[in-house]
Amino acid sequence: MSRVKRSIRAGDISEVISLIHDYEETVYGKVQTSLKMIRDLVLKTGREDKVGLWIHDVLKGVSFLTHRDHRLPSLLLTVRDKGTEGYIEDLIESLIESGKRWKAGSAEEKSIIISANTPEERTAFEKAGFSAGRHWHQMSRELTGMSVPDDPYLVRPFIPGSDEHALYEAYETIFADHYDYHPSTWEEFNQRFFTPEVSTDQWLLMIDKENVIGFVLSRADDETRIGEISHLGMKREWRRRGLGRQLLHRTFDGLHRAGMTHAALLVDSDSPTRAALLYKKAGMTIQRTFTRYDLFL
Repeated sequence: MSRVKRSIRAGDISEVISLIHDYEETVYGKVQTSLKMIRDLVLKTGREDKVGLWIHDVLKGVSFLTHRDHRLPSLLLTVRDKGTEGYIEDLIESLIESGKRWKAGSAEEKSIIISANTPEERTAFEKAGFSAGRHWHQMSRELTGMSVPDDPYLVRPFIPGSDEHALYEAYETIFADHYDYHPSTWEEFNQRFFTPEVSTDQWLLMIDKENVIGFVLSRADDETRIGEISHLGMKREWRRRGLGRQLLHRTFDGLHRAGMTHAALLVDSDSPTRAALLYKKAGMTIQRTFTRYDLFL
């Protein structure tokens, strides 16, 4: 058959890697996703939630749907040629089918969330009923000439086996006023953050009188040499004191010592804490902006 859409298998990994890296080179200007992350995505995503589209035996696009509380974070990437819009529309159908299966097995509302990086993606998502939400920035900075200011509060590494519940309580308090916050039970938080494949080596806590008032969660990727900052939070009463910037500089220093050449993160452009401004003051610059789309099932 000239057109085949099916579940992605372990034997397809090399094709998926090539497609994702070609997409990143074309759209982002450089490769951002490590081989390990792509392999994990293929091997750990459910069989019905990972779909590839082949035209004349050439992989033209992939879609992945994952699960996190009421949200179903998804990824859809295709080659860019004269058939791009058709590939996207075809794979969106698979995403929606997967989302509906998750919804059928749950009593709570579900929404597929996905990012659009190109005009073709935005057009196809809107045609399929997705709603444009917030705009997000990807920001980064080169890690050279690191200098770490003195910290007015204790900043120390996360201690596995000791700090889990304190981090959970701080996380729930800090992000309660953020966009799309969804409260997590301890069990849900534990399953999301404390798994064997998640390294806590680059996690930092800021402490005042034995209480966690802020934290940074980051990871070092030895393949791309990019340090990814996934979360930075400060309790409300300690905001606007420059403490977030100090945590960032401590994080930059740790990532630099771990051999990273750059630090990167994603930030909501409409964050109520004006996070993008904080990151700019810490020397980070916007590399690209994309739109988050949601489809409520």
